[in-house]
Parts: sequence; structure tokens; C-alpha cells
Amino acid sequence: MPAKVVEAIILQVKLYGEADLIIEFFSSQWGRMTGIAKGAKKSKKRFVHCLEPVNWVRLNLFEKQNVSLVRIDQGELIEPFQGIHKDFRKWGQAAYFCEMTKELFAIGDPNPSVFELFRESLRVLEQEKEEQGIFYIFQIRLLQLAGYALYLNSCLNCGKKIEEIHNPFFSLSRGGVFCPNCLKGENGIRLSLGAVQSIRQSMNTQLPNVFRIRFTQAIRGEIEDLLKSFNCQIMGKELGSARYLKQIQEGYGS
Repeated sequence: MPAKVVEAIILQVKLYGEADLIIEFFSSQWGRMTGIAKGAKKSKKRFVHCLEPVNWVRLNLFEKQNVSLVRIDQGELIEPFQGIHKDFRKWGQAAYFCEMTKELFAIGDPNPSVFELFRESLRVLEQEKEEQGIFYIFQIRLLQLAGYALYLNSCLNCGKKIEEIHNPFFSLSRGGVFCPNCLKGENGIRLSLGAVQSIRQSMNTQLPNVFRIRFTQAIRGEIEDLLKSFNCQIMGKELGSARYLKQIQEGYGS
């Protein structure tokens, strides 16, 4: 296959041998990919300040047929998102974006919408002055793009509209809401109507306007608890970056 040029967000970088790097990235055209950058550790021209996690880059690739590992011949830095790298909380959240994307999307599954969400989320996160909900909006949208959209329109059992349900419960195993009478043994998380409306708005508002949505502290807490549990349900584990974020919150008392 001939050489090609892609825009990508770097997800993970691993040292391979003394000078090579294994790069995992999410590209605008071909989705999640893994490549090897020969001699990148020592190169001073081909990969200048380029191959770092969370960077938005342009990569020159060469892909052989029936070989999953592409060769990365050159890289150009488009945006390093320095404001994220300099802030522990923002860096932890961006690392979570990377890890969650790796868990939800297979290699070679093209999804330009994921790349757009990733890039725009990093742009807004870098400029964020205080906690604005970008971290949760990204997760809600990424779940939606991966086929795990939270179903919040009506009770999954009786069909009663969400607006008519007093104290709806979200079923982790079913991915949607039940009214209290229909829950019957399901492992459910209680949601306020305000949290339901905020999540639905986060799913339905177009980029980049979705990042103008603001959550109250109480609703943010509900959404955080829901996403923590639902993500563990889907991925079968707690992500390492989630534990890092928890340590940061405990360290700063927030």
C-alpha cells in the first residue's frame, strides 16, 4: 500500500528497543492505529516534539498489506495542547480520553466523528478556566459513538415517558432507565430529572455548541457517579487514568 498522510491524536507511546517507539494513535481517516517510528528516540529532524500523548499531529505512514503495525516515517506537530500538559487535572482527564477511546474502538475502525470529538474536546479542555463539564460531555458522546448511548427517553419495561417517571433508575446492565415499579431486582442508579435532561442535551447538541452546556454541582455529581459505574460495566474494569484522577482530587481536596 502506498504512503499516506493522516492527522491524528497520539494515544500512547512506548519505547521499543533503544531508539524505536511504538505509537498508538487515533487518525481522522482510519480510526485507531498502531505504528512503529524507527529511530524516533534519537531523531532530531523527523519527529520534532511530535510523538507525545495527547498531541494533535500529522503523520507520514507506510502500510504493508497483512501487517497490522504501520511504519511512521515522519511527523509534524499541529497542536501540543500545552495548557493540558501543564495542568495535573486536565492531563488526567485527557489521559482518560485516550484510554477510554482505546477500550471502546478496535484498530482499523474508521470513525471521523470520534476524531472530531476528541480534537474539539482537547481544544476546549485546554482553554477551560474551571470545571465546566467537558470531561463528562466527552464520555457521554464517546459512549454514543461506540454504540452505548444512554437510553433516557422512557422506561425500558413499561414504556412510560421519562417526564412522567418519579425517581427514575438507570440500569447498568440494560443501559437505560426504569421506573421504580419496573426495576425489580435490576442494579439501578437513581437519577434526578435534571441529570436526565442534562445528559440528553449533551447527546443531542451539535459540536462545538455542546461544550457551552453547564452542569450544577449536584447534577455533575450524579453524572459522574453514573459514568463511573456504567464505564466499568462496559469495559469490565476501572481505567488506570481514573485512579490517577482520584488521587489528584484527594490530593487537592476537591
